[in-house]
Amino acid sequence: MTPRLLTIAIAVALHGAGASAATVTVHDPRTLAAALERARADKRIDRITLVPGTYVLAETIVIDERLSGRPGHPFELVGAPGARVILSGAPALPPLRWEPWRDGIWRARYTGPAFQRLWLDDRRLVRARYPNVGPDPDALIGAADATSPARVAGWHDPAGAVLHALHGLGWGGVQVPILGKDANGALRYGPQVANNRAMEPSTTARWVENVFEELDAPGEWFHDRAAGWLYLKPVTPGRPPARGFHAGALDTLVRIAGRRGDVHDVALRNLVFTRAEPTVLQALEPLLRSDWKFARSGAVTVEHARDVRIADGEFTDLGGQAVVVNGRAAGIAVTGNHIHGIGATAIAFVGRPEAVRSPLFEYHEQLDLDKIDRTPGPASDDYPHDSSAVDNLIHDVGTIDKQAAGVEISMSARITVDHNSIYHVPRAGINIGDGNWGGHRITHNDVFDTVLESGDHGAFNSWGRDRYWHPDRAEMDRRVAAEPGLALLDAVEPIVMQYNRFRCDHGWDVDLDDGASNYVIDSNLLLSGGLKLREGFARVVRNNIFVNNTFHPHVWFDASGDVFERNVVMAPYQPIDIRHWGRSVDRNLFTTAAALTAAQARGTDAGSIVGDPVFAAPLAGDYTVTNAAAAARIGFVNFSMSDFGVRPARLKALARKPSFAAPAPAEAEIETAPRAYAGMTVKDVRTAGEQSAAGLGRIAGVLVLAVQPGSAAAAAGYRARDVIVGAVDGAALDDMAALQAWLDAGTSGARELVVVRNQAQMRLPAPRP
Repeated sequence: MTPRLLTIAIAVALHGAGASAATVTVHDPRTLAAALERARADKRIDRITLVPGTYVLAETIVIDERLSGRPGHPFELVGAPGARVILSGAPALPPLRWEPWRDGIWRARYTGPAFQRLWLDDRRLVRARYPNVGPDPDALIGAADATSPARVAGWHDPAGAVLHALHGLGWGGVQVPILGKDANGALRYGPQVANNRAMEPSTTARWVENVFEELDAPGEWFHDRAAGWLYLKPVTPGRPPARGFHAGALDTLVRIAGRRGDVHDVALRNLVFTRAEPTVLQALEPLLRSDWKFARSGAVTVEHARDVRIADGEFTDLGGQAVVVNGRAAGIAVTGNHIHGIGATAIAFVGRPEAVRSPLFEYHEQLDLDKIDRTPGPASDDYPHDSSAVDNLIHDVGTIDKQAAGVEISMSARITVDHNSIYHVPRAGINIGDGNWGGHRITHNDVFDTVLESGDHGAFNSWGRDRYWHPDRAEMDRRVAAEPGLALLDAVEPIVMQYNRFRCDHGWDVDLDDGASNYVIDSNLLLSGGLKLREGFARVVRNNIFVNNTFHPHVWFDASGDVFERNVVMAPYQPIDIRHWGRSVDRNLFTTAAALTAAQARGTDAGSIVGDPVFAAPLAGDYTVTNAAAAARIGFVNFSMSDFGVRPARLKALARKPSFAAPAPAEAEIETAPRAYAGMTVKDVRTAGEQSAAGLGRIAGVLVLAVQPGSAAAAAGYRARDVIVGAVDGAALDDMAALQAWLDAGTSGARELVVVRNQAQMRLPAPRP
């Protein structure tokens, strides 16, 4: 069928100084490409308006410098006012002639391109997998026998299948391509993708997809591309329809990128982006030494661009990311969008490693001190800066890639994340992967229902494994003691977090992990998990409210310069291996005398007080401190309890809110008493803080607090902060009682223990008393 001629309506308007502009209105989805080509040739055209309908894209829309607008007058691709304009990356399959096969499965000849996702009308079908899904096709359902030898034996040729799993220690997700089977019938795997902390995937939270023999549930399908068959087990028995099937074809729907220079002054407005292909198997690039590997593509991808606005749209039913801002980019605004039901991250600002001085790409990589570039800041402009994500409603993301976030920032500067509502995510709501180069403003966000499928993380999470950082803690201590300024060579501008509401029931509300430095955390409402500060420098935490939780400082540097003042805390501090308490920990309001007494016994909080903050209406979410006398004594200043999350009325009506708890001041957790063993002082691992500080997968093990010089343990190589987690013979040693029982049951021969040091496993001889 020949597409009908482009129907256009040209409206001429003056844009100052006598310049004219024109609008092209597209009435037929098949003429969109022609309209874009006409706009490239005719500089008068500064807007293409799409009438209501679904525009199935044959190829990615590319907006390059030939479509640049002018300052104040951008080139716009927009949906008509009040219209629902859908850009889809899943074209219709040709009519299919189904024939019955077996076990209620039908098949039809199909020799077209491969695809990862298939829809029948409005229903997304499930690629053949084990275990089968429940009513929610995006719910995480795993099984320990997903790749068992017995199950694999029933697969003829699983090449092209994928193992999906949680990380072995719960740090996000892992995907592993399956290449086939070896001569012994065992699976052959490709390299892990998506997670930068390579480790054996979870043995229980794992599932496989795209295995022909697992096609056994209604709504499942399998494409045998080699033989040219599409197989389907219909949702309801009987012959499937010939028409109505759509298959994923594109992972990027719109690409805004300059070719020889920057594209600039462009706007996308009032558009729906849907049905893009998953990109998790393309997530091969490590984002420096963070825990992420990344695919640089989203439904909308922006690079070599400035002054771009992506506004008032919807991103839904995407296999990959929604918006990715790559490399050199400035003035990119992502605002007023509803982003939900997507496979990976909602909004990502990610620079290029070429802009980073002394870059390293995996947790255990290291540079000798004399090899570190001492020049502060970036090496080039190949990174996003002075850009924003504002007023976006983000939820139900990371349905495929669990190493995902509502907003991800890496190798970027001065990114504003303001008034977003982010919830129901597998890991962090907002994640900052490194200290390059700071200046971000994280304000007025409402982030909750986070870390739902992972662990050791926060509603807000950040890392700072920058050029100064070293995986060996003793070496890092030596470096920063000799040259404290190293820590701020990358984190050159402070990151300000202010007026946010965070809630994490499976970790920390705010988690500043490995080395994260140069933060101002002021006037935030932390609803559940408290705040963790691992080693780092120049963190100022003031005027925050910790509902039913507290401050979790972990393994600080001796001269951190950290400040914790004028906060309301409702449980005793939970320090892990703190020798020096920074610049100031004082003038805080505790809700129990025992918590203040414990803090003062450690040498902090001489000017802090005990009192009831008398929250105004906590069950309604109003934690305004009405005890004016107590607030005045510590200098606490109330902040708005009604200015979190999205502001546009259409999004606010859709946005959920977190749950709120009544005040319940908590006493200190009951600790196991330290004991002596073979020249060491040890204790059982009993808290999430101890687990996190040591980098353990479970709250289990025997923590070494100190090693006596000249002892049997010292001779065997043990150090303070080591954790004994098991024996080389496979025994799990969850506590000192288990360790003692294992020793008592053993022979007099040499035996080895599994020890975690600097978040890596090693073997050491079992010392004898």
